[in-house]
Amino acid sequence: MQANSGGQQQGQQGQQGQQVQQGQQAAGQQQPNQQQVATGGTGGGATTRRVCGSKPPKFTEDGGFDLYQAQVEGYLVQHGCWDVVAGNAVANAADPQWMKRNQFARYALLFGMLPKDSKKVCKMTTAREMWTAFEQDKTKRAYASEIRLRRDLYAAKFHPGEGMETYLDRLEGMRRQLANMNAVISDADMVSIVLQGVIDSHRNVVRLFNRNNTGAAPDLATVVNVLLGEDETDKACAAEVPVKDQPALVTKVMAQRPVPPNPKKKFNPPATALIPILQG
Repeated sequence: MQANSGGQQQGQQGQQGQQVQQGQQAAGQQQPNQQQVATGGTGGGATTRRVCGSKPPKFTEDGGFDLYQAQVEGYLVQHGCWDVVAGNAVANAADPQWMKRNQFARYALLFGMLPKDSKKVCKMTTAREMWTAFEQDKTKRAYASEIRLRRDLYAAKFHPGEGMETYLDRLEGMRRQLANMNAVISDADMVSIVLQGVIDSHRNVVRLFNRNNTGAAPDLATVVNVLLGEDETDKACAAEVPVKDQPALVTKVMAQRPVPPNPKKKFNPPATALIPILQG
């Protein structure tokens, strides 16, 4: 009887252990679902959104407005708050859910803006007002910057002292900045810009592409590779001294060397000065 009761106790303990393990597994499966927060859907139902742990994106001058808009839109969509910024959600200060989403969107925008920009909009009550003012300010500045940058790109000239690679990197940097402003410069336009900048220093290369041009614009990669190759060739030629000029160079250097004085001949009077002495 004691053996049977001991076996029953062990069986009950085993069942309890299995139940505990099953409960832990169920809790682990429910844990990701607990990270979803109800936002209030249409028709009285509840929709869920996943709360992300990442910080809001930050605006940078190099990235520009368009890049920041795409980043902050994706971030707020994950939190179910972008419609507040875009104006698709009806503003209702009496709705606690709208107020919560509006406050979260305001925080995300203020966190991502530069201090000089956040100071201008921090007293606005809605995220929609803040975003509209920020967008107008940045797009107005971006348009003026685009005009100046496009002017600098088309007027860029190659200076032999800076090196061909530096010149091409400078052009590519301006092209990249314009692309961030939605002002895309095509490869065909870049070919014209590059060749226009080197027409005074690399006329042979410009003539080469003009002569081989059959109506289609030269390939940008080909133009860049040819210019870089010419630059390397020029550097190698400048570093070498021609063989035929080496004797002349040595003669010139020896001719410029001062003749050292002879210490034994301190004074050598002319021969005419010795005639009276011999006669006397």
